[in-house]
Order: sequence, then C-alpha cells, then structure tokens
Amino acid sequence: MIYKDSINSLLNDGLIKKCPTDYKVIKNLINRAYHDINTAKRNIEDDTDCTYNYAYNALLHSGLALMFSKGFRPDIKNKHLTIVRFTKIMLGSRFNKLINDYDFMRRKRHQFIYEPDIPCSTKEAGDSIITAEKFVDLISNLTKEKSPREELDF
Repeated sequence: MIYKDSINSLLNDGLIKKCPTDYKVIKNLINRAYHDINTAKRNIEDDTDCTYNYAYNALLHSGLALMFSKGFRPDIKNKHLTIVRFTKIMLGSRFNKLINDYDFMRRKRHQFIYEPDIPCSTKEAGDSIITAEKFVDLISNLTKEKSPREELDF
C-alpha cells in the first residue's frame, strides 16, 4: 500500500514527534537489525514463523533507526504503520517495491500474532530475509551518510 504523506502531516496527526538525534541509539538499532536477520536465517529450517517475525523485526528496527537519524520518533498510536509511512516519505518512489514489501510483511506479521493458524511457507520466510537484508543495508548506508562521525561501524 502506498501512503501519500509528508512529515508535516505525520506531525500534525500526532503520529510522530521530534527528538534529539542520538547516533549511539541509531547504531544499536542497526546492529540489532543485523542480529535479527542472522537469527531469522538460523531458524528457517525449524520455524518459518519465527524466521518471518525476526526478518520483520529487522525492518522495524532499521526503520526506527532512519526515523531517529532524521530527528523523529513515532508517537504512541500505530507505531509500526507510522514507521512504514515515515520510511516511504524518506525513501521516495524509487523504493516503492521495497516499502510495499515492508508494509506487506507488517500486515502478515500482524496476522501471525492475532490469527495464529495462518501458515508461513519456507519460500515466504526466505523472501522475508531477502527483503530484510535489502532494507537494512539501505538504511544502514543512509544513516552512515548522515552521521557526523567517520564511521558508525555496523
């Protein structure tokens, strides 16, 4: 799903708020995202739902890192959706497919939580890892560019 938003509309709707940029937090979130991807890979043979969930967590952590790198954080309501919408604004139409995949994973993960009878195939779990790797690498590179330090060392 494509969201037509702007930073101002997210602020006006009370979905995001300004916060100080803390590169230590950003680094920790990106490192956590890479750890989530590795955990997803380790579990693909035994538990595809777990794999999918960890791949989604990698997207969530790196999306949050992007928000923090721009001086924003999600407010209380609809945090996961707000992070998707924010990343859509920041990344633009060039990355529509990647953002749509992220949003699909957000909705599918929501189903896993509230409708546990929905299966996750090995292919779907594998695809979730590929999406997570692309997304986390992209966000990692973008946050490194913005860092005032020489290297964030992800």
